[in-house]
Amino acid sequence: MPFFSKQKIAEAAKELADRLQVLEHIKEVQAGQKELADSMAVLGDRIRAIETELRALKAETLLEAVKQTQNMVNSVQGGLNQRIQDLAVQVDRLWDQPPPDQLPKPK
Repeated sequence: MPFFSKQKIAEAAKELADRLQVLEHIKEVQAGQKELADSMAVLGDRIRAIETELRALKAETLLEAVKQTQNMVNSVQGGLNQRIQDLAVQVDRLWDQPPPDQLPKPK
C-alpha cells in the first residue's frame, strides 16, 4: 500500500479546496445572473406599464385639447353670429329710411 507524503496530501487538499471554492463562485455567479434576469424582467414590466400609462395620458391630453379648441371655436362662432345679426339689423334699418336726397325739406 503506497503511502502519501504529508506534502502531497496537503497539496491534494488545497487543490480540492480550490476546486470547491471555484464551484461556490460559479454557483454565486449563476445566482447573480438569475437575480439580474429577474430584475430585468421586472424592469421590462414596469417600462411596459409606464408606456401604457403614457398612451392613456396622451389620449386624455388630446381629448382635453380638442374640447378646449371646440370651446374656442364655439365662442368665436357665437361672437361672429352676434355681429352678423347686428349688421342685419343695421341694414334693415337703412332700408327703412328714405335716401338722403328724398328727405323732406325743412320749412
